[in-house]
Amino acid sequence: MNSALFRKNILVFVGLFLCFEVVVTLRNFSVHLGDLQVYYDLSKNIIVYRLVPYHDFKLEYPPLAILTMLFPQLLCQIGETGFYGFVVFFALQNIVFGFYTGTIAFKIANTFLEAPRVQELRLIYWVLWVISLPIFLFRYDAFVAFSTILVIYYVVKQSPAASGVWLAVGILAKLYPVIFVAPIVFYYFVNKQYRFLALFLGGVSVISVLTIVGMYFWAGEDVWSFLKYHQLRGIQLESLVGGWLVLWNKMGGTPLQTIANFGAIHLVTPLTIPLLKVLSWGFPMAYLLILGVIYAFFQKQNRVSTEMLLIAFGVVLLLFLVSNKVFSPQYLIWFLPIVPFLRPTIIYCFGVAFILTIAIYPGSYHRMVEMKLLWVVMLNVRNGLIFVMLMFGLYSMPFLNRFDINLKRKNIWESSKRIL
Repeated sequence: MNSALFRKNILVFVGLFLCFEVVVTLRNFSVHLGDLQVYYDLSKNIIVYRLVPYHDFKLEYPPLAILTMLFPQLLCQIGETGFYGFVVFFALQNIVFGFYTGTIAFKIANTFLEAPRVQELRLIYWVLWVISLPIFLFRYDAFVAFSTILVIYYVVKQSPAASGVWLAVGILAKLYPVIFVAPIVFYYFVNKQYRFLALFLGGVSVISVLTIVGMYFWAGEDVWSFLKYHQLRGIQLESLVGGWLVLWNKMGGTPLQTIANFGAIHLVTPLTIPLLKVLSWGFPMAYLLILGVIYAFFQKQNRVSTEMLLIAFGVVLLLFLVSNKVFSPQYLIWFLPIVPFLRPTIIYCFGVAFILTIAIYPGSYHRMVEMKLLWVVMLNVRNGLIFVMLMFGLYSMPFLNRFDINLKRKNIWESSKRIL
């Protein structure tokens, strides 16, 4: 199979899958209404009723998450369109975020890849983005993915203060980008760019302090309430541990019940409390271990490249996904700007994992909640693929490979021929 035919087959598949996505989204749009209604209500509280978030009404999101909801609400009020107008404006805003995320990713690729490889990356990103649409359009995580690619872009452009600013924006919108701080610190430290390191940390600190102090004066001590919200959450049904528990239950293991709270389905079992304690300690320990691996990986090289930094981003993010007590479908959006730069095997696994995610949510989420065996198996296969991606990400580091593999990715089309 030649490259042109393979690309044509990929495009045919994407077209057919897009038709499937349209049907799935229209038939199961109600699963999105809960989150979208929250976005609509909180932005309306601010713009229309002039209420103070955290103080006058509860808010489960970090402060800067609000920014992603205000503009669609403003257009909604101008056009007097109501809730469904807000949904349309919000989806259009996310399309813009998706477009510019891809555009900036291509600019990064142009700095260290040859033109044919950039074209490969361009096709990979758009294929994965189309696959993600049933979730991407209706969650504000699209903005955080956009901020993540800007972080990398400004590192490459040697604008560390701007990189720090955008990383702080991402952290204050979704929290998880805090895991990227250490790899960037290692990047600058190992490359002996100490002034850049100081500027980067300064950018992170200034925006973080200004936002937190501003929100504190605006909302008072209630501004920290969103942290308590996340601490109180249990083991979510779709998490790696949650999938194992449900599968074990199907095999005659521990009894379990489901409870709907915090906008998701959580599991109640005799093992829930012990597992939550394990997860609360397990992730920090695993994260520190992975950071040690990344630092050793960086130190072994003469100079840390952009591709090495992207591998590090991918590894810490995958670790976060597999070790978290919560794994909502939109979490895969976080990986979207990074995955096109990684190994072909990781790209394939991610594509299949996202397709399985769409089939579960919004595809037939009620069957997942009812714990039908097929959907339980699909969930565990999806989670297993994420774990496999983590293993391949670690394998990409020469520090872990006794044969000292070459970091330059093989041509994805040639790899595809062997796979097919």
